[in-house]
Amino acid sequence: MKHIKYIITILFLFAGMAGYSQLNSDYFYYYKGEKFYLQPDYSTVGLSVESNYTDAYVKSLFLNTGEQLSPVQEDYARSSVKATDRQALNRKPVKTWYLELKTNTGRSAADYKTAVEGHAKLPLVIKSSPCFISKDGQRMGLSNNFYVRLNSKNDIDLLYKQAEKLNIEVLGYNEFMPLWFTLSCNKATKLNALEAANLFYETGLFSAAEPAFMYHDLLASADTFFNNQWGLRNTGQFGAAWAGIDIHAEQAWAITTGAPTIRTAIFDQGVEMNHPDLAANIFGTGYDAQTNTTPSVVWDNHGTACAGITGAVQNNNLGVSGVAPGARLMSVSIQLTFANTPQQLANGFNWAWQNGAAVISNSWGGYAPSVIIEDGINNALNNGRGGLGTVVVFAAGNENNTNIRYPGGAIPRILVIGALSPCGQRKSPTSCDGEGWGSCFGTQLDVMAPGVRMPTTDRQGANGYDGTDYTQTFNGTSSACPGAAGVAALVLSINPNLTVQQVSDIIEQTAQKVRPDLYAYANTGGRPNGTWHQEMGYGLVNAHAAVLAAQALACAANITVTAPVVAPNTDTRQASGTITALNVINNGARGIYHAGRSVLLNPGFFANYGSGFKAYVEGCTGSFIYRAQTSEEIVYDLRETKPVMSITTDTRTSDRLTALPNPFGNQLQIGYRFTSGNNKAEIAIYSATGVKMNGFTLIAKTPGTTEYTTWDTGNLPSGSYLLVLTSGTEKIVKKLVKQ
Repeated sequence: MKHIKYIITILFLFAGMAGYSQLNSDYFYYYKGEKFYLQPDYSTVGLSVESNYTDAYVKSLFLNTGEQLSPVQEDYARSSVKATDRQALNRKPVKTWYLELKTNTGRSAADYKTAVEGHAKLPLVIKSSPCFISKDGQRMGLSNNFYVRLNSKNDIDLLYKQAEKLNIEVLGYNEFMPLWFTLSCNKATKLNALEAANLFYETGLFSAAEPAFMYHDLLASADTFFNNQWGLRNTGQFGAAWAGIDIHAEQAWAITTGAPTIRTAIFDQGVEMNHPDLAANIFGTGYDAQTNTTPSVVWDNHGTACAGITGAVQNNNLGVSGVAPGARLMSVSIQLTFANTPQQLANGFNWAWQNGAAVISNSWGGYAPSVIIEDGINNALNNGRGGLGTVVVFAAGNENNTNIRYPGGAIPRILVIGALSPCGQRKSPTSCDGEGWGSCFGTQLDVMAPGVRMPTTDRQGANGYDGTDYTQTFNGTSSACPGAAGVAALVLSINPNLTVQQVSDIIEQTAQKVRPDLYAYANTGGRPNGTWHQEMGYGLVNAHAAVLAAQALACAANITVTAPVVAPNTDTRQASGTITALNVINNGARGIYHAGRSVLLNPGFFANYGSGFKAYVEGCTGSFIYRAQTSEEIVYDLRETKPVMSITTDTRTSDRLTALPNPFGNQLQIGYRFTSGNNKAEIAIYSATGVKMNGFTLIAKTPGTTEYTTWDTGNLPSGSYLLVLTSGTEKIVKKLVKQ
């Protein structure tokens, strides 16, 4: 994981862009408050077309332009958001398509501007837009849409007023992140999406605004032909001298092969869920981020190959074994080849963590940075697994340079994985395997995993890479990333109480310092988990040592916490008895304490403004009661042109219901502060398995007052209970323990 070095990297990034800005001042957008300049691709123009005809028909309209025609891709922006006014709702069935026209003729800046304006006159085109080349040389387009993040629910009118001024349509809000809205430029809008996003941000009324770029070629894989699984057990297949350079999977499997409760989401082109070597380990039906629908879709081959490396079934007399063959796989699909939007990518992360993913494996990346994507990733890191966080793993990239593919280097808690060759070298054009590509490296690299000549599952029959059910040489950091994700799944299988930070620390601290004859691992600033090298990170992941380290973090009987917690760290503690907190949690930091009996906040404990703190009486079993995250939803009246936004708060943290003492004995005092419109509440107590044990009605003499009652609980056996109060539309749930 990255620490201080991340800040330095960003400073250099923008310093480098500053000089470029003078040459291309018209092409930029705002990323985290700074102008991020773009290099225009003068050869290519992006077109947004509105038509309910088929893609084949849309394609036929542009066959005679004399330019190279890209694939025609449906833009699902309109159907993927929640409409907030009648016009947007009525127009939901309208389809928008995206395509690009490319010429080999050189254009000047002036010629390019003329070409963009001229293409706007083509049939059914609602917006003609410039295209760009990212800093690492990847092409990307620009749709007619852009995103705006409100500061609060009360800013909805400001959004509509600004949109009306510019003749821009508000399509709706993101169901996972409801403060994010998608807006659309139409044929009558004088601005393109890049310009419109900038104007919205420059008003100072909104926390973020950015264009909906169309990302192409996001995959991080190399070639795909192979022979054996040296990464799990290296017997010297590529030379006897290199025997033993592997992830020590067999030794780890003697402790755990993975728990069925631990799920790794393969966020990729879709997993072939009926594959005979995967089917038994598939959880659920998955999700397609491309269309914002369920089930997952198999767009191409890449995802099935990644899934096999993480979690192919073991000992079934078929094909291969995954790194975590006893854990479960989830399929989150997206096309990854042409016209993927930031919102689609963000939705994939949000859906995954909300549906129980403990790990998300991402063998793709590389494009202009996006706040909406980072919001989605941070939601997973912060909120997954009931607040412990979902581990997010990214491939470094295959360009053999120091430009780690975005977003791997953008968020410090992402685990960035490089590819190792069978002889313990960073995969490069000169490494011993003889293949002419190289793993990206540099200051943002965390660890290495096997990433060349990797056998894995393939789509069945003639659909896949090799025409069989398996491919023998799946390569690239695409194959290294799911291997490291499998190690994370093993770690969480042996100790599900670990936070994201703890999982990453374990993987980094236990990594093998392979080939010290080539790489001088050394103590490095911002790298606290041992010696490190820019080409190897902390070294090769070690599944066996990582599992042992996770196992060693056993749950103590009682804990006293005195050390302060500083941003951006999360301090998670578990004890079977009592946790006594005497520490300070600073702004931007979090404390999460799980105790079997009680959490005591004694004098000296203080949670500063801007910090986060949660205490649970749950113990160390890992079977934590699910805690619903704070949700935010928009409610709108279709008879009005302006939506009405309301907030639904986390019902488990309401302070209007009290139940004391907790833990309780033979009596429990319950108090509830009624709202002004209610004077009746139904209260029930349930066992941990969901059986209703007792219930009664609490009546307020006057609405808005607080009423107390004492409940005789002597007949309840010792154990964990849920207290559920329902009053009007409000439901509050509290966790209780009977001594």
